[in-house]
Amino acid sequence: MITHIEAIYHDGVFQPVQDVKMPENQRVRLSIEPVEMDGIAKARQWLVDVQAMQQRIAPERGFFPDSAVSIAEDRMR
Repeated sequence: MITHIEAIYHDGVFQPVQDVKMPENQRVRLSIEPVEMDGIAKARQWLVDVQAMQQRIAPERGFFPDSAVSIAEDRMR
């Protein structure tokens, strides 16, 4: 089965941008095609990265509101 995903190369490791459904330690073959991003794509990627960071941090430090409504609701608790 062939699946195309986007990843970011950082500190010698390819980090997938989205969730990848496969067993841990599964060996794969990579074909690398650099992706050029425009301003909108960079902004969307930034949002994806921030949301992924929130998901990693939330179990340890709790929920991070991401909108004015969420912040107001959080403060009213």
